[in-house]
Amino acid sequence: MGVIALILTVSFGRLGFALGGGAFVLAFVGLRRLCVAPHVPVPSRLRRLSTAGRLAVVGESCHQPAVREFCRRGSAGTLETALPVTAVLVPEPRNRHDRHAVRVDLLREDGSAATVGYLMKDDARRYEPKLAELAKRGEAGTCPARITGGRRHFAVHLHVGGPQVLLFDHEGLGDAPTLPADQAIVVTSSGEQQDELHEISSGRSVHVIAELRDHMITDGIHEGAMTFEVLLDGEPVGLLGYALGQRYSGIVRDWRDRTGRTLCEAVVINKSIRLLLPK
Repeated sequence: MGVIALILTVSFGRLGFALGGGAFVLAFVGLRRLCVAPHVPVPSRLRRLSTAGRLAVVGESCHQPAVREFCRRGSAGTLETALPVTAVLVPEPRNRHDRHAVRVDLLREDGSAATVGYLMKDDARRYEPKLAELAKRGEAGTCPARITGGRRHFAVHLHVGGPQVLLFDHEGLGDAPTLPADQAIVVTSSGEQQDELHEISSGRSVHVIAELRDHMITDGIHEGAMTFEVLLDGEPVGLLGYALGQRYSGIVRDWRDRTGRTLCEAVVINKSIRLLLPK
C-alpha cells in the first residue's frame, strides 16, 4: 500500500499524495480492526476443565490489544510471575480455515470475553471432540491461564489437562478454583473408606474433585498434630499423612484464604484415591 501511495504521488503530485495517503490510512485502520478482538458471547453455563497439564496458545500476535487489556492490573513476566486469568475454550466447527479449530477467549470481570488466540492445529484436533460435546449441551469449558511477556508481545499459556482427563466424571463442589495439579499423591484410607471408594470407582478410574479440611491426628507419635482430611461430597475418604500434611500446610491454607475453600483434583482407582497437588 505504501508503494501505491508513492506511485500516485509521482504521477499526480499533491493530489496523488492525498489519495495515496488516504488509501494507506484506510488500509491501516482496516488491519487494526482485524487485529482487535471484539467482545464475544459467553455461554451461560461454564464447566471447569482439568488443570493437569500445560498448553500453549497461538495467534496472540493478532490479538495483542485484547491480551494487553488483561495486563492493566499488573505486569506479566515469566511463568512464575505471570498474570492469572480464566480462559474459555470454544470449538469453531464453522471456521472456514479448519472445522476442528478451537478458539481461546479470556473472561473479563464483567462476565464478557475477548478472543486472544487459538489452540495449535494438532492440539485442536485432540481437544475438539470433547469440547464439542459440551457445546451441544450449551456449555463451554474453562481453565486457568497465564499471561507472560511484556512491552511488545504477550503470550498466553493454558493450565488444562489432556483430552483423556479433560472432563470430570463427577463434580458437585461449586466453581471455586482447584489447586494446581502437578503431581499425584497417594492418600491413606481406612477399610470402610476404601469400600466407599470402590463403590465410586466401580472398577474403573474416576476423575473427581475433592476438598481438603483441617484434621487433628488422634493417635500415634504425631498425636495432636494437624494434617488434612480428604472429602468427597462432604464425606471423609482419606487422610494425608503427617509428613504430607506438614509439607502442604502453608499451600493449603493460603489457597483457602484466596478462594474460600481448598479444592483439588483427584483420581479414584478401585479402593484408593490419589490427589493431584502442587509440586
